[in-house]
Amino acid sequence: MAMQLPRWAGPRAVVTATVAVAVVVCCALLRGDEVSLIPGTTFKQAIGGRVRGQVQSESPTEVVVVLGANTTRVPTDQIASIRYDGQTATFQLAESRAAAGQLAEAAELFKKAAVETAGRPYPQQTAVFREAEALSELALVEPDRAKQARDKLTQFLRSYPSSRHLAAARETLARLQLATGDFPGAEATIAELAKLPRGSERAAVLHTKVLARQGKHAEAIAELDRLIAGSPKGSDRRRAAMLAKAESLAGMKKFAEAETLVRQVIQANPAEDAASQAPAYNTLGDCLRAANRPTDALIAYLHTDLLYSKDKEEHPRALHQLEALFRQRKQDARADEFAQRLKQEYPRSPWARAAAGPR
Repeated sequence: MAMQLPRWAGPRAVVTATVAVAVVVCCALLRGDEVSLIPGTTFKQAIGGRVRGQVQSESPTEVVVVLGANTTRVPTDQIASIRYDGQTATFQLAESRAAAGQLAEAAELFKKAAVETAGRPYPQQTAVFREAEALSELALVEPDRAKQARDKLTQFLRSYPSSRHLAAARETLARLQLATGDFPGAEATIAELAKLPRGSERAAVLHTKVLARQGKHAEAIAELDRLIAGSPKGSDRRRAAMLAKAESLAGMKKFAEAETLVRQVIQANPAEDAASQAPAYNTLGDCLRAANRPTDALIAYLHTDLLYSKDKEEHPRALHQLEALFRQRKQDARADEFAQRLKQEYPRSPWARAAAGPR
């Protein structure tokens, strides 16, 4: 921003004008939107992992941010989140509830935030999607919510066909369909995901899960090997592909290879990263249990329970397996403890329904 001063202006006037410009710029930044990038981003046009300005447009491929005379096009797959100017307190509270695993409350708050942001398309789209996403995560542990979550996702896809959340919405729907055994529906959704820009790799991991659920482990591993080879080290898709491969290796009774692969994932991710570590330790437990190593499996599941209980998809799964393993060891008191916790903390979870209960 340039400001023309008269020739007679003295040093004090210059200083005052400079300060005024700085204040205007700072206020513009504070009022603007803020795009936060994913860790390890390859996008270089950012300061401190963020792009600030005014979001002018969003699409499945990019978000356009304008600040003054500068226009920045941020690839959608490099974005972790966007904080919109004037985002409501309700939305912020919803995010904190979702992060804490309080998904039912989070979904209601996101729904309220969507109403509050009517007339502001991008914040509203985000709130609507986050409501559907929270309901879908909840449906993984409370199957009676699956129809509600599926309907919300389907409605979102119809209403916002050019949203930046399009790929995430299709991926969430495919996972929900896979979890409920709707393999034809999952395949159709995965095929649509693959058509999106940068959606083919995300679709590939999901497709291998369908193959694995159908017992086609060799086909799944062949696809996963190609995906792992083409994914950056430390990326989410590489981690997901490695865990999926470990599951298929265990399905083929290649237990040592499966264990090695899962431990690589555990070592490659920060210990505090529940989103990475909880599914990794549960997968490790599954592999060890399949290899007839119940004590080692028990230790793996305990990691999820003691360290990563905020992951509401993986935690009930760990509690169920811990109950079963303590029951196998004839330690019924400990088994009853885990069964009781499972039913208290996740009363509508399919894992709770599968619990044997006190004996």
